[in-house]
Amino acid sequence: MQRYTISFIFVTLLSSATLSAVEVPKDHVFNVRNFGAVGDGVTKDTAAIQKAIDAAAEAGGGRVVLPPGTYLSGTIYLKSNTELHISAGAILFGSPDKEDYNAPDFCPQNRVFTRDFMSGAHLVVAVEQNNVTISGRGRIDGNGKAFLNDPESDRFVPKNKVVWRPAQMLFLCESTNITIRDVELFNSPYWTCFLHGCEDFLIDVVRIKNRMDTANGDGIDVDCCQRGIISNCLIESGDDCITLRANEEPLKKKRLCEFITITNCVLKTSCQAVRVGVGTGKIRHCTFSNLAIHETNVGLNFHSSYSPNSPGTTIENIRFENIVMDVRVPFTMTLGYAAPETKVRNVYFRGISGIARATSPISGKADNKLINISFADISLSVPNGTKPFDAFRFSHIDGLELDKVKITEWDKPNQKSVFGTALDDVENCIVLPGL
Repeated sequence: MQRYTISFIFVTLLSSATLSAVEVPKDHVFNVRNFGAVGDGVTKDTAAIQKAIDAAAEAGGGRVVLPPGTYLSGTIYLKSNTELHISAGAILFGSPDKEDYNAPDFCPQNRVFTRDFMSGAHLVVAVEQNNVTISGRGRIDGNGKAFLNDPESDRFVPKNKVVWRPAQMLFLCESTNITIRDVELFNSPYWTCFLHGCEDFLIDVVRIKNRMDTANGDGIDVDCCQRGIISNCLIESGDDCITLRANEEPLKKKRLCEFITITNCVLKTSCQAVRVGVGTGKIRHCTFSNLAIHETNVGLNFHSSYSPNSPGTTIENIRFENIVMDVRVPFTMTLGYAAPETKVRNVYFRGISGIARATSPISGKADNKLINISFADISLSVPNGTKPFDAFRFSHIDGLELDKVKITEWDKPNQKSVFGTALDDVENCIVLPGL
């Protein structure tokens, strides 16, 4: 029999005192079934799960446990000092019904991206909370098929044909001390895991899997966050696997995106494995290491500004090391519409090898050059029989280092490469043996 202690909370309302009792398990574990959750995949368990979370928060903190079962749910709101523990065999399953989700204006930081045909609704939310954990060997499933599927073809419809869909499945905003560990995040109808304006986070041993035809089906998006680690993750996504962004406009407190480490991950996507850029702030002091990228369009992408209405994101002091990839385009870097005062500088690529099938464009602008871009110990192979092309095309750069950069056909590593490198308006270029 589970033993309970009773804590009493006194509430004064309109000059009258009322007494309520909150049952607190001795070990501070709150089983959602004790709060009315059924877990049959049919009954909506949103209210029961939220009651368990609220009870844990009122008790000063605790672990909210979903035991094995399928828990159909709309939006749930995580609270400070609570852990949402999804046990092995348990699934938190997104409701197909619009009315079960938060309103677009539920918090001032929330945004609806109309160009992406998404609503601003979320499945799991933490806004301005501290010490929040999502854990367990179970799964959070966004039920993307309910919003995106074409029943005649069993493919997802284009996003402009979507009637309604939730936005980011996990939305963690201006919160601190966040841990997401061991869980599976599957079938998000939009971005999977979005951290915006957060500090001190760890995402570790997480598996993300979305259908490859999911429009905007990103894996992990880190926006204006500080001091974080993403490690040991397997990500398959319909859009960018991991992004660093700097869209500070919605936040109450403006923050840089800085001191982020991404390591030991395997990435697969129909789009870009890693994307750095977008927004109007600054991304700096971040590292990527020990990545394996496969069956992917673009390996590593930098893009300061997609919109003529945005001055762009300054990107500086970013390092990539020990990466293998089998992709169409290994690298892309562009300022896009960035204003002259927006800079991309001090970006380093080291110890990268793999298969390439198309040109890697690394380009600034005539009035705003890329600054101090370095490639060292780079070995790219091209599939046999591929017609010659420029493996790299460098333009509008001030400070380019190419050290031991080698491009060959797959089974002819010792022959002189027929895959060239083009340079246009490149100043202060250092080329060491390799090319």
